Amino acid sequence: MNAVAGVNSDITRLEQHLSAEDLNEVLGSTISQLQNNESFAKKMLNADVEHKIKAYLNDFNYKSLHGQLAQFIAECCKYEEWRSRMADINVVPPLINLLETDDNNCYQALRALGNLCYEFPTGRKHIADNGAAEKLISTVASCVAKRNTKMLQISLGCLLNIINDCDENQALVVSGGIIPILLDCARLLDDITVITGVLSLLTIIGIKGVKEVTAHNGGNVLLVLLCNHYYQAIEDSIIETIRELIEDDNFQRQLSQDDHVNDMISKIEQIINDDDADEDTINNALTIVDHLLGGYDSMMLMFDDGTGKIMSILSRWLRDNRVNLKATACLGIGNIARSDANCEKLAEFEIISSLLEALRPKQDVDKSPKLEIAALSAIKNLSVCSSVRSKFITGDSVSLISSLLFSVFSPTSYKSLSILRLLATGNDVVAMELGSNMETLTRIVELCAALEHDGVFCEAMRLLACIIKESQTKKIIENIAAVGGTVHLISMLRNKHAQLQNEGVIALLFMSTVADEHLNRNLHEAEIADAAIKVVQDSNTIAEIRCNILSLIEILWKVDLHQSKLKLIGAPE
Repeated sequence: MNAVAGVNSDITRLEQHLSAEDLNEVLGSTISQLQNNESFAKKMLNADVEHKIKAYLNDFNYKSLHGQLAQFIAECCKYEEWRSRMADINVVPPLINLLETDDNNCYQALRALGNLCYEFPTGRKHIADNGAAEKLISTVASCVAKRNTKMLQISLGCLLNIINDCDENQALVVSGGIIPILLDCARLLDDITVITGVLSLLTIIGIKGVKEVTAHNGGNVLLVLLCNHYYQAIEDSIIETIRELIEDDNFQRQLSQDDHVNDMISKIEQIINDDDADEDTINNALTIVDHLLGGYDSMMLMFDDGTGKIMSILSRWLRDNRVNLKATACLGIGNIARSDANCEKLAEFEIISSLLEALRPKQDVDKSPKLEIAALSAIKNLSVCSSVRSKFITGDSVSLISSLLFSVFSPTSYKSLSILRLLATGNDVVAMELGSNMETLTRIVELCAALEHDGVFCEAMRLLACIIKESQTKKIIENIAAVGGTVHLISMLRNKHAQLQNEGVIALLFMSTVADEHLNRNLHEAEIADAAIKVVQDSNTIAEIRCNILSLIEILWKVDLHQSKLKLIGAPE
């Protein structure tokens, strides 16, 4: 009963105007009761004390109690309803003024500001509206200069609450110069809690601050932290921060040029092989590798003409049973394979069989579209290089890739078509194998009609044309006609892309040259004469295509069925 009376008495006294001595006594008692006591905080909501507290904060006569008043606000703002109350009377300006006083006042003011903004957008808006960001940045800078870890811990925590989920405040602190201060903090202090705060801020700011991070060699700071065993307990946070920045090309370049980059790769492999590693951290680490090899400059630096440490890592991951590692290895190899020189170096690592193996279905293992696409991307890029291409033509590789044409996933179909066309180019054996398989040909023709996917139907038509050009065999041409491929070859003449037009013309030239009565009937019904004349009449048709199409018309003119149609549409003899 006496305790309840004491609580009510303190609240009642806070509503009155008190002397400094009495206020000191009431604040001490009230703050003690507020700590972890939500019921007391709610009871106090019924009283109108917040205006009194703000008035005391603005009154110089109560200067000695300003720290306690800030502490009172900090304790109140642990509770959501009180955050709203304090925001309504805008306690930010007097709290900001306390940042330039003694450490105790500053400490409590930082706590109050941080608690006010915790999961509370209105509080964060008051920070922006009252120009508080500049003062807070100055406070952090002062704490760094003094190596004051206690004040740094609370000031960084305050900033975290202020910028979290608030683009406006993030922009304010970046433009206000927080990034170089945070990086200096990471260079000069070795307090784990402080460094964790720095990393959290950099992670939240993320790509919005990457220009400043790179300008102040932040890549080196993060790599030094990651490779220092002392910070092993927070390596997850370091990896997460790098992950948030790694999409930027300049940051990628900075990391890849750093002396510690190979140490980082070793650390990533160590994390991945740690049975206790967090799955999110593993995924972040793999994403870092993806982006480093995705950027051209950073990829070239990492690959280093095949001598970079990354290649041995990718080779191991490619042979690993874990799908995510295989996929990352395939993506990395595909990104490296962007020049003939790189492709030739990659082939020396004996990765061909492993890439093909990644496409084979595994018993009791669900198919991974990500791995499938990654492996196909690598094979496609490597197959562009003529000296490497032949290495993929081994055993059942053509039938293996052909089987992927039946995927319902359009990127898989697209890449499979591209690879088969590359493998068939200059190789009549592959062309004959594809053209002799009626099931495969039927599927290619089906994909020619997949008009909802530009890349798929274009690649399917190009593959049909390639099979004819490379095989130059009547039987193969008849197979293509039998499954309905003729109409799609002729549609290539109407395509706006010159390359597809020309490939179509060349295939039709071969087809017309060997055509018997049945094939000619097939060509006639697909309206080859109409399509050919339209190409000739188009003023935009390039010289090479015009020359080839005239050769085609010359062949057609020798066949009565086509000649009649050509005369009918006004073609000159």
